[in-house]
Amino acid sequence: MARPSQEDSPGARGKGGLSALLGDGGALSRILPGYEPRNAQLEMAAKVEEALAHGRALVVEAGTGTGKTLAYLLPAARSGLKVLVSTATKTLQEQLADKDVPLLRALGVDAKVAFMKGRQNYLCLLRKEQLEQNPSLALNEEAEQYAEIARWAETTIEGDRAELTSLPENARIFRELTSTAETCTGQKCAHYDRCFVFKMRRNAADADVVVVNHHLFFADLALRSSSAGDQGAGVLPRYDAVIFDEAHAVEEVATEHFGVSVSTGRVAELAKDALRALAQKGNERRVGARDLAQRLLREGGDFFEAALHCRPEDPQRSASARAFGSWGRKAASGRDAAGRQSGAGVRGAAAARTEALAPRADDGRWAVADGSLAAVEGQRQELVEMLRALGAALSGDSPSDELQLIERRAGLIAADLALFGPGHGPDSLVRWAEARAGHLSLHASPLEVASLLQDRLYERIGPVVFTSATLAVSGDLSYFERRIGLADTDGPLYPTGEAVLASPFDYQKNAALYLPREMPDPQAPEFAEAVANELRELLPVTAGRAFALFTSLRNMRAVHGLLAAGLAAQGFQVLLQGEKPKGELLRAFKERPSVLFASQSFWEGVDVPGDALRLVCIDKLPFASPGEPLVAARIERLRAQGEEPFFAYQLPQAALALKQGFGRLIRTAQDRGIVAVLDPRMTQKGYGRTFLATLPRCRVLRTRAEAAAFWQGP
Repeated sequence: MARPSQEDSPGARGKGGLSALLGDGGALSRILPGYEPRNAQLEMAAKVEEALAHGRALVVEAGTGTGKTLAYLLPAARSGLKVLVSTATKTLQEQLADKDVPLLRALGVDAKVAFMKGRQNYLCLLRKEQLEQNPSLALNEEAEQYAEIARWAETTIEGDRAELTSLPENARIFRELTSTAETCTGQKCAHYDRCFVFKMRRNAADADVVVVNHHLFFADLALRSSSAGDQGAGVLPRYDAVIFDEAHAVEEVATEHFGVSVSTGRVAELAKDALRALAQKGNERRVGARDLAQRLLREGGDFFEAALHCRPEDPQRSASARAFGSWGRKAASGRDAAGRQSGAGVRGAAAARTEALAPRADDGRWAVADGSLAAVEGQRQELVEMLRALGAALSGDSPSDELQLIERRAGLIAADLALFGPGHGPDSLVRWAEARAGHLSLHASPLEVASLLQDRLYERIGPVVFTSATLAVSGDLSYFERRIGLADTDGPLYPTGEAVLASPFDYQKNAALYLPREMPDPQAPEFAEAVANELRELLPVTAGRAFALFTSLRNMRAVHGLLAAGLAAQGFQVLLQGEKPKGELLRAFKERPSVLFASQSFWEGVDVPGDALRLVCIDKLPFASPGEPLVAARIERLRAQGEEPFFAYQLPQAALALKQGFGRLIRTAQDRGIVAVLDPRMTQKGYGRTFLATLPRCRVLRTRAEAAAFWQGP
């Protein structure tokens, strides 16, 4: 994109062509019975069309129900450009595939649309072959699951694990049957012509619009801008423009993928892959390499175990760091910053499902300050030397393609470990550690992604569109634009169009915000009991059918413990995050009147329309903990730049997070319900006005009697 000039100003492309499709009496109204044209949808489509035509940026907040997916997909498909659409959730990808793309066809738009997922979604035929040759590596009690996969593999065309609907979501056996960018030999693989991943890529290369997810997009962008990328190692096809839906998640995902992570799990996975490859015919003679891989498997975690004891003493650890663990960046995905399987991932599905229920006292995150790992420098150097020695032993004469990849991985891990040695590398990275269930992972994350996006995205392609239902703070998009590098404190850095489009839903009639008059301070010991008391009174009003959302796992468990038995006695189904996978919890929630106790993972990307959800209760304003390493570093930088961190960063971030939680309630024009925010700061602090101005305008209730009267209706 070009930098702004005096003559750059948003033009007004005609809506004529789009009106014939989306307007009153247009083609869409003839296809969909009962369709009602939405002015906001047509306005957004026109702005997207203009941005794509003129190579500009566009930021659009489009309220729930606007129809934003078709508003950007239609102009993208008609633009003549190669457009990537990036989403944050599988739910939205499925909506595009099942609903919006068929509408394009029905409207006569013949653009080719392809969908891409990460490698972990696709069966690797080479891994399957290797497992069958040495089944003791992964079968045992999972033999029944493998038999189902083997039968499916004989007939599948796409190789997408989503087709295996009966396979548990976190089945470890399927992870054994997928490849990563670090283990795939590409065209040198004997199964290349049949490979499901490369079939997906070929389809995407021929498409006009390619739908991906944020993780895949930023993994590719990080790779393209690395030395490997210069050698053509990108995953996605070349594109002319990108549209980010659910764009509120862009900063977080970009931060993850432009950083690095090292852990026992990553080292162990390397050692296991080396042993597996060395067991293949032709490699078994490399006795020295095999001995080094076995040693790495035995001793590779020693440094991390020792580093765990270097954690600084912090009397607020339990209250701050662990609380942020539920609200901050999503580190429980089982993948590190480069998309590799992390320590959390290799612990298996059982650990992932129970982590919310059984935290350890030493779980949490902390900054890795200069010199804080000096006591374990010897162990770090020893691990680096083991990795280098293994890499050297794997090189030799005419190594296999797989061994070459493992050699390269060993070098990458050694290089990443250097970031935690003396000197610590560039100041643009924040070094931090995370303990989870007794395992340590070390991270180096960019302090900000604005400059990275400017250099690696905005300067390389033309149009970039950002849209979400949650971008504006008090109707202003500047906070989001600064965080992603489209603007700074002096204004726009690129020609950028803007729009804040209200939802067509009638929030004044169908939604109410309950703010109780009397609540203790959120830090008070009696706060959890006060939340439980409010819920006892509110839940009968809506006959349950409620999300009880918390900013910390600690409060979630405390309130659940106070209420669960009584609610069950009243006939409500009581659900708790962590007891079952997220998808199973949502299915159970929709089946009969329920109360779900949950934390951060249910604040966004969850869609429960209809009668199943009628009350959303939020315990606290979702301020990120200032003790979390990335947050603390960003606060410090803002202060150094002369800005007030609370108003420039912490408050707008929390306001948008609250807006996400509020957005769980009204999903269709017919939905009706109450959002209860039990934090007294909403009404007692001056900054509470920012939260109120950011939420959709609706009726405010101050007493339980008012809540009951609203629910009963006029």
